[in-house]
Amino acid sequence: MSKARCVVWIDPAQVSLLKGIIERGNFELIGAGSPDSARIGQVASSLDTQPIDDLRHAFASADADLFILGDPGSFGNQASDPDLEGLKAAHGRNVEIATFEPIPATASEIAGTLYAESLQNGSLNELVRLAPLTRHTPTIVELLTVLETFGPIRSCNIAIGVPSNMGSLGARLFDAMDLIRSLVGVPNMIEAAYISPAAGRGLHPLPGQSLRDLHGEITTNLRFSDGRCASMLLSDQIGSSNLSMTLIGAEGLIQVDNHGFKWQDSKGNEIDSYQYESTPEIDQTEIHIAEQLIELCSGVGPKRSPIDYQTILSMTHSTLLSTRTGQGESPRSVEQIMLSM
Repeated sequence: MSKARCVVWIDPAQVSLLKGIIERGNFELIGAGSPDSARIGQVASSLDTQPIDDLRHAFASADADLFILGDPGSFGNQASDPDLEGLKAAHGRNVEIATFEPIPATASEIAGTLYAESLQNGSLNELVRLAPLTRHTPTIVELLTVLETFGPIRSCNIAIGVPSNMGSLGARLFDAMDLIRSLVGVPNMIEAAYISPAAGRGLHPLPGQSLRDLHGEITTNLRFSDGRCASMLLSDQIGSSNLSMTLIGAEGLIQVDNHGFKWQDSKGNEIDSYQYESTPEIDQTEIHIAEQLIELCSGVGPKRSPIDYQTILSMTHSTLLSTRTGQGESPRSVEQIMLSM
């Protein structure tokens, strides 16, 4: 079986990570570029491949099976029609595109663009895939099966963190909102706080309208219309990937970590458990990225529910808005504004 031919578009700080992903996925690297045009040669040389200096042109012409956008730069930041046409050009040639960062990265100015239609009809899922997606990791796939017996989650806490070269805080926020939607549903109110790595005495920068270039930590409290609740702590500033979840319901407690999960009833008796076989010396997020890219290129993976981009974007941008207003914000209200502006 021939190797999938791959092009990467990354920040120089991601070179080592991409080497590991390419090796683990058994991809053939045929080109590399960077949103920092002055460092394209450095990136290509470090990966011992040909330089790529125009991403949109490469989408339409490169003899590749897969593009990995470790750092898309300005591409897909706004809901730009030319960017979406670039994705469609690649898709029309049966080229897969995976990105570490959400595309589009902002909910503003979507109405009236080609993105509006792709969000509403779900076609964006066929054009670009976010990786890693926590919902598609082995532990969460197994957990979702167990939850059919566990029943509704009454309350939960989720903590997700990765090193900064594996995606921004905005990517973690998008990923976490996709996960919470699958576990609990869509909240009717989100209250959030943000802290930047650059924060200090008298200095406390706040997020703008884009998920791109967002770094640091975000905490959220989420309230649901039926009274259930959830909280999150997200970071892109830790040394190695970490997942920690506590789920509480009528059937007891489920605790999730990097290694699997354990379900205990209200008296502390173990009902079920799952152990994920991992490689300790390799960061789990690197493993999950490679696994999801292998599945994407093979085209024979299990059928998974797609990302509800329209809803997830409204949830992420309600969070960003709350960090600025200091008040709870409604995803449904943001969604209505997003598509009517």
